[in-house]
Amino acid sequence: MSLYVTIGVLLLEFLVLGICIWQDRKPIDPNRPRLFPYRLLMITMAVFILGTLAHVISLLTGQTVMPRNKIYK
Repeated sequence: MSLYVTIGVLLLEFLVLGICIWQDRKPIDPNRPRLFPYRLLMITMAVFILGTLAHVISLLTGQTVMPRNKIYK
């Protein structure tokens, strides 16, 4: 992916995370239970954001992000 597409995906991920935070902070109505697990989606989006940030860093520096294990060297 190009840098612009990656930054667009990153902004979209932040938007989804913001919507989940907004929905999770709404007061709970006992008559209408929540049917969607917003906190689980927030954790998932945080993992996706970290991966996308690693991809942006690799695109900006020109070096791939490698694990620190000796197996991959």
